[in-house]
Amino acid sequence: MAVPIAELCERYRRLSVSVVCDTLYELGLPERVLPSELRPLLPDDAMAGIAYTLRGRAINPPVGWEAGIGRIESYLRMFDELTPHSVLVSSNPGSDVGHFGELTGNAAQQRGCAGVVLDGNLRDLDGLLDIGLQVFYRDLSPLNAIGRWEMAESQVPVTIGNVTVVPGDLILAGRDGVLAVAGDEKERVLERAESIDGAEARVRADMRDGASPWQGLERHGHI
Repeated sequence: MAVPIAELCERYRRLSVSVVCDTLYELGLPERVLPSELRPLLPDDAMAGIAYTLRGRAINPPVGWEAGIGRIESYLRMFDELTPHSVLVSSNPGSDVGHFGELTGNAAQQRGCAGVVLDGNLRDLDGLLDIGLQVFYRDLSPLNAIGRWEMAESQVPVTIGNVTVVPGDLILAGRDGVLAVAGDEKERVLERAESIDGAEARVRADMRDGASPWQGLERHGHI
């Protein structure tokens, strides 16, 4: 029986990114770790959800404000498509404006979005900190996007670093980084990861009692 999305995401949030990476390695599945340059706005908050992807592009040469309003309309309407427990994954190569900020953050949060992976520039940090929306972002820019940037496509595969994220992938992010798990493997990976997490807890207890790492591996099958 399929695990409900709300429960699945909550269970993933209890796991570290490293444990899920170990799980993927053990199962022979790709360990799709996004670039470590992506840093969290809220360092103490884990994030898990289902990828909703978009690809942005610079408007070159830029257009004026009025023309820019027309060019950004599809992006602003896109927020109506976000669903609870989604993670917005946004790729924006070659553009130096702010690609996500407080007002769009409010819209995403009101639709139940769990957070954002932004391969681009963040703005309005004070407002985002105030609402508590997690964003893993590459850089900062206060520049307004209107007339300078637009959404090219949504719900298509996007590549960040050397990782391609597909709509429906499970995104897990925390202190150790950002990881994508294939959507059709997310339940199998979750179950095995929870088992490994339990084994690590037992190894941890043994270490504190003086056991060596090798003894922990022999006893519990994981280290």
